[in-house]
Amino acid sequence: MKTAIYSTSKNFRFGSKSFRLYWVLLLLVLTLAIPTIFLRGTLQQKSVLQTNGLSNFATLEGVTLGPTIWAESFTNLTSWSLSGSAPAILQLNNSLALSVAFASKSVAQAVSTTRSANLSLDQNPIVTITMGVTRGVSYGIRFFGVTPNNASFAAWREGDSLQHRPGLGTRETISANLASEFYLANQKPPLAGSRITKIVFYIEAAALASGNFAMTVTKLQANSVLETKATSMELNGNFTAVVADLGPAITNQGLFQVFVGLDIGGPSGLTYVPYLTSGASVVAQGFTYVTKVATTYELALLQPSFVSSSPLFLGKPTSSSLIVSAKTGLINFFRLDSISIRYLAAPSAAGQILDPANYQALAYYYVVFLFVIPIAMVLLLVKVFRDEE
Repeated sequence: MKTAIYSTSKNFRFGSKSFRLYWVLLLLVLTLAIPTIFLRGTLQQKSVLQTNGLSNFATLEGVTLGPTIWAESFTNLTSWSLSGSAPAILQLNNSLALSVAFASKSVAQAVSTTRSANLSLDQNPIVTITMGVTRGVSYGIRFFGVTPNNASFAAWREGDSLQHRPGLGTRETISANLASEFYLANQKPPLAGSRITKIVFYIEAAALASGNFAMTVTKLQANSVLETKATSMELNGNFTAVVADLGPAITNQGLFQVFVGLDIGGPSGLTYVPYLTSGASVVAQGFTYVTKVATTYELALLQPSFVSSSPLFLGKPTSSSLIVSAKTGLINFFRLDSISIRYLAAPSAAGQILDPANYQALAYYYVVFLFVIPIAMVLLLVKVFRDEE
């Protein structure tokens, strides 16, 4: 009989202990879950907002190089000047040859040669240069000019693709839109009557670099631009690029992705790159696409993270534009089907600032959650096990 009573008492204590542990564990789970439940949604999550890029569509035009408006013959040495911090020799013989001898120094060195010019920005000139620079040094091209009021300006900026280019030891062809270079450097369109008066070529060597280096320029010319406007979203002809004016300049803040549906045709081997610009700034760029054999349709993806270059032709400074620039070949046919612009919609900075009225409540919450609750749980567990001793 004693054995039965002892067994029943033991089972009761074991059940009581299990019962208490069950409630302790349940309380622990609720304690950890409640903050998640109550804090959920206090910080707004980013979502994707999609807009129709064609809602403010204005015009579509094809652009290509027009007639030559100026070309350098490389025969008049008096049109060129030479300056720099190292011995150099400049020669002209149907091409330009600049030879430089850099001695090893603790500072960077540079030698430049300047060509006087008279190129009106009203003609939107495109300058094309064929040149080569030996390896081991860098080089660049800079443009300077004057306004109608004879105020000087620079049409170049640090960080653009024409500055501090590494010498490759091979011939390269470089193009520059002078009106665009002015806008990017000065953040405003040039005044009517502004002119480019100087073109500067330079070679630079880093500190401690030494040796003999050379620059050769075999072509330097400027062309006008021919524009063909379409009456719809379709173009036929031979174009270096297609520019679609999408209306007022868009914001690039929060820009995520751009999907462009287009039909494009051209000779075999045509490759092209799509760009989305806001004014003269490239805000998104696509891959280099190759025309297909089975279909002319392409759904191109553009992203801000893909931006690595700028198109030769740009849209209006006050507009956002889609620019499809041929990399090899010419565009014979183009139709714009759709543009979907996606933004990462996030709360404004003001919306994320905590209301001062909630500071005290939040402080109490952290004190309770980080200190009071853990201590209380430990004390409760100790009490449960101590009662069973």
